[in-house]
Order: sequence, then structure tokens, then C-alpha cells
Amino acid sequence: MANGSGRKGGTSSRKTSSTRRRQPARRRTPAARKKSPKLSTKSRAKKTTASSSARRKTSSPARRRTAARKKAGSAGFPLFRQTGRFFLRATTAAFFLLAAGLVTLLIYGRGLPPVGDLASARKEPRVEIHAANGEVIGIRGQDRGQPIDAADLPPHVVGAFLATEDRNFYHHVGVNPVAIIRALMVNVKAGDVEQGGSTITQQLVKNLLLTPEQSLHRKVQEMLLALKIEAMYSKDEILSFYLNAVYFGNGAYGLEAASRRYFDKRPEELSVGEAAVLAGLLKAPSRFAPTADENKAISRAKVVLAAMVDAGVITHAEAKAVSFTRLADIAETDHAAAYAADYALAEAARILGGVEQDLLIETTIDLPATRSSATAREVIAAKDDLYTPEVQAAAIVLDENGAIHVLIGGNDYRQSSFNRAVQAKRQPGSAFKPFIYLTALEEGFRPEDMINDKRIEIGDWAPKNYKDTYAGMVPLSEAMARSLNAAAIRLQEEVGRENVVEIANRLGLKIDDPGPSLALGTVEVTPLELATAYLPLSGGGVVAEPFIITRISAADGTELYHHEIERAPRLAVSPDVLVPFDHMMREVVTNGSGRRAKIAGHYAAGKTGTSQSSRDAWFAGYASGLVGVVWLGRDDDRPMGSGHRAMSGSHAPAEWWSSVMTASLDGVPAREPTPYAPEPRSDKLLSHLAAILGVRAPRERQGPPPANIEDIISGEAGPDASGYFE
Repeated sequence: MANGSGRKGGTSSRKTSSTRRRQPARRRTPAARKKSPKLSTKSRAKKTTASSSARRKTSSPARRRTAARKKAGSAGFPLFRQTGRFFLRATTAAFFLLAAGLVTLLIYGRGLPPVGDLASARKEPRVEIHAANGEVIGIRGQDRGQPIDAADLPPHVVGAFLATEDRNFYHHVGVNPVAIIRALMVNVKAGDVEQGGSTITQQLVKNLLLTPEQSLHRKVQEMLLALKIEAMYSKDEILSFYLNAVYFGNGAYGLEAASRRYFDKRPEELSVGEAAVLAGLLKAPSRFAPTADENKAISRAKVVLAAMVDAGVITHAEAKAVSFTRLADIAETDHAAAYAADYALAEAARILGGVEQDLLIETTIDLPATRSSATAREVIAAKDDLYTPEVQAAAIVLDENGAIHVLIGGNDYRQSSFNRAVQAKRQPGSAFKPFIYLTALEEGFRPEDMINDKRIEIGDWAPKNYKDTYAGMVPLSEAMARSLNAAAIRLQEEVGRENVVEIANRLGLKIDDPGPSLALGTVEVTPLELATAYLPLSGGGVVAEPFIITRISAADGTELYHHEIERAPRLAVSPDVLVPFDHMMREVVTNGSGRRAKIAGHYAAGKTGTSQSSRDAWFAGYASGLVGVVWLGRDDDRPMGSGHRAMSGSHAPAEWWSSVMTASLDGVPAREPTPYAPEPRSDKLLSHLAAILGVRAPRERQGPPPANIEDIISGEAGPDASGYFE
């Protein structure tokens, strides 16, 4: 019973087993059929479904395993199906990325600059300016220096830049997404731009090909161009382009220019500390330049050294051994000839109609004389208490052909690049008086003729002499030598202001008649204009146009301009008139107000000048074929001292003029002046009486000279030309 019962129970528990043997169907008795109600088709379907569900719920583990195998069999190969799904997704993503890339190219890729010739891709022309001896006096535009090859540089030089600018340079494709994300996180956390995500390739694009505009459009273009450059050039080539293009401050573009500018070395000769200084400049060239703030430059260089240690470029011991003594000095580069370089560039632009390409400009500048002149000015300023730091200076020296040998436009170009020698319009004071005496000589006066130096009033105007002292009756030569105001005004009114203005214009000063104050130099002129007007006084009456450029060449050596000396010069003053005039001008230096302007071994002639209230102090003159003008004054036009303790042309300007001319005349043979011998005149007594009475005595007017020397030689100048040449 028990076993039977157990088997029956076991059979009952295994009714749903898939391994049970099918039992023969039991026949139902008629009574049973009668007892069981008939089900509709719908009811039978529900019952069948319920039975199936019950069987699934009560299925055994073996049945489930069998179902899994059937399912796996119907699925085929699962690895192939997974691979297919991955391939489908990857293809779809690639398609959309390609489509996005094409759209980006269409939107941002139009108008991109070419990247085929990065070696010549420059934003501004480079202009190199040479002195007469071939030495460089200035580089304007972008001084990129000579191109260098990164492969030739020492590892510590290359490592200094890679450690701070792009450590993964040799491992990315031009754009570094990791660096961009890292920089973004740092900047968001700091609330400021403290770190950049641009690669060296992107910086190269920014320096050479695009504008500095900060916009999404420009950033996308930068990335596109970086990718193009990486596909076209090797890493060493890209690094070389970068080091040749980046800005290091003080006008230096490129590593060679920076090495020369700051350390007077080739890039291959840079020490570890010097390389760190230059690499540190890239963050902020003007702020970290050693010439601007040496302490900031050293602090920044130490940051670079730490980065080099961290990147494995140098060891910690090597970094500690770096010394920053004699960090950098570019004082010699910014010497006084920088003003001449600026003027030469401006003249080149005028001659060529603009500067559109790299140029080499050869000038007339005497660099040794310019340097000596600048040094002499510093010496005079140090010992003259009236020469305060606010007082500026200018000097210019020309030869009789008009070539500019010295041009100094201020005390220190680094502090002020304003070129006072060619741009500052100032009152010449008594340096204008030679034009009055020259007019008188043309009108028939002679140096020994007398003029009355006494108080003079013209309307409401009553000018005074220096210290309000008067000399009475004096010869014209003495009146000019002592720079007597009353005598000069009286002579000007006697010969006629219109004639004074006319002869000044003839000599090159384009002025109008301001009234009687003209005799005191109340017109405004630049030092260059005054020197140009003095040129005929030294050069036998011949007018010459000042020039500073002898030759302009393109980068390939093609000559674009060559200066030609005028073959038929214009004669502005008769040489006969200049003989007594020269005598009077030499008297100023020998016995008059310009005694400090004497030049050892040369006959100097010139005139002091001091404007009202000592706002300007001048000395202008010539010696042995050179004309020089120096000026001192304040940019704000305030007086230089007051009363008897005021700056005048007879002191610091005359002394500086002597030094400037001495340096300029080095090696130039001394020129002997034509002697002047006073001649007895029958009308001398009449002249004296006329001067006393204030009446103009009749004189034989010599008049202006003929148009040019060739007309005199050919005889086409007419009878008025007689007597101009022996």
C-alpha cells in the first residue's frame, strides 16, 4: 500500500514530466459523460490556455534547459549578431560625424588661408635699416630674425618651450581634446582664463594665419587649419615654424631675433636659464620682458624651470644651478639712432608709396658720431642743473649735399619715440637773426657798418635786450655776435620785413610775416627745417634737399630706389654775399655768444638762439662742410629756469653742438674760410649819420642770385649774374 501509494503519488507529481510514458486514454462511461457538462468552443479555448499556463509554471529545470537550447538554436550564432549590431552602430555614428564634419567645413572652411608656405606667412613686412657703415640701426615691422631649425637646437632650448606650451606636441594631431577639457575645468574653477588649451600647432595658426579675434568661428577655423598643417608638415617643421613666428616682446619675432635682442647670442648658444627666460616671455611678452621688469622675468623663468624638471627635460640639481645674473641688456639696441631709423622708414614709405614687402634700407647715418653725440648729451645733462629730466633734446647734422649724418630726436627712445628733430615745431629765437643780417648784406650793408642798439618801440610793442642793457652804436658784426635784440629789430625794419621773409623762403624756411617780432624768431620751425635753411650758408649759397636714404632693396636684392644727387643745384644766395656773412658768423663763435661752440682744428660759424622765457634753447651753425643744429626744451613748452638762472643757447646747447660737430667731423679735413677784408667806403660817414638819425642811406642793392649755377656758366642768367663768380 505504501509503495503503491508512493508510486501513485510519484506518478501524480510527474504528470507534467516530459519523460513520462503516454497512458492509454480512458473511456468515459455514459454516466460520466452525462454528468460532465458540455463546454462551448470558447470555454474550451480558455481551458486549454489555462492548462498550458499551468504547465509552464510547473515545468521542471530540465524542461527549462530544453527550452533554452531550442531558443539558442533558433537564434543562430550570437557573436556574429553582436558584431553586426556594433558595426551598424559604428557606421551610423561615423556617418553622422562625417556629415557634421562636412557641414562644419562648409560653414567654417570657406576662405581659410593657405598653409602651403608657412615659412613666408607674415602679417607685416620686415624692414631692416642700416647705417652708412652697414651696421643695423633698427628693424621695423616684424623682426623675425633669421629662420632656425628646431632639430639644430639643444634639447634644453626645445624642452623649455615644450614643457610650458605643449608637452604632448609629438603625440597629438594638432588639436588636443584632453588639454582643452582640462583648461576649461581650470578656468571655470578659477573664474578666469588661467590656462589655455591650444596646442603649438594652433598657436602657430593664430600667429601666422588668423586674426586674434576671440570667437567660435575663429576657434573652429584655427582647429581646421591645425589639422591641415599636421597632415602636411612634420612635427619638427611645425615646431620650427612656431619658434620662428612667436612674439618675444621689444619688437622681436622669432627665437633668433629674441636671442639676439636680449642676450646677443645665437639660439644654439642659449644657456638653460636664458632659454627659460625666453620661454617664459610667451605668456606675456610686455610684462615678463627682462627689460621691463627683471624681477618678474626671473620669477616667470623659475616657473619654466620647474615645468622643465617636471617634464624630465632637466634635473632638479640642474635647475637649482641656474644663475640669472646679467639677465639681459638691450640698451645698445635702443641707441639714439632709433629716431633716425623711424625717419628712414617714414621716408621709404613716402618714396615707395607704402611698405608692402620686406625691405633693406641703407642710410646716410654716421653711427659712431650719433653714439658719441648721445653720450655727450648725457654728460652735459649730468653737470648742468638747468638740464632737468623734463628737458628734451634734439640734434641734426647734414652735409652740403643734404645727407643726414646725425639725427637724434630725444633723450631716450625707450621712454619717448616722438622725433623732435623732425616733428617738433618750436621758436628759433635769435637763431633766426642770421637771415636778417644776410638780407642786410644783400641790400648793400657791410659787417663794419654801424647800427644803433638802443631802446625801440613799435606801436605798443617795446622789446628789450638780454638783461635790459644796450650797446649804442655798434658794427653789424658786433650786433650779431652779441645777439643784440634792439639792433636786430631796427635793422630788420630798415631792410624791410618782406625782404627778410623772402630770403628765408628762398633758403627753405616756409614762413609768413608775423610782424616786428620776426627779428626775435617768433615763427615756428623744426630743427630739420632750420638746418636745411642753414645749408646754403655753408655750401656757397646752393640749396640742397635733406635726405637720409641712399638705397632701398627688396628681400631678394632687387634695387627699388637709389638716391641721385641733384646735378643742377639751385643757387639761393650769392657767394659774394656769403664771404662777409661767414665772417660775421665766425665772430659769434670767436668773440660772441657762441664761444662754447668752438671746435678744435676747425673754423666754426654759428648762432645761439633762446626763445621767450627760455622755452627753447638752440645753437645752429656749420664747420668744414657740415651743418648742425641742436635744440633743448620741454615738451610741455614750459620755461627752463627763470631770470638770470635760465637756460640759454650760449650754454648747454653751444657746448653740446661743439661735441656733436666734433664727432661728426672726425676724419674730415678742415676747411679754410675765405678771408674778409673791410674795404674803405665813400659812404661810410653817410652810413653812420643815417644810423644815428634813423634814416636809411642809399645803398647799391646786390639782389638775389640767378636761378642756378648752370645759367651762370652758360651766360643765360643775364647781366644781373655779373660779379657772382670770379
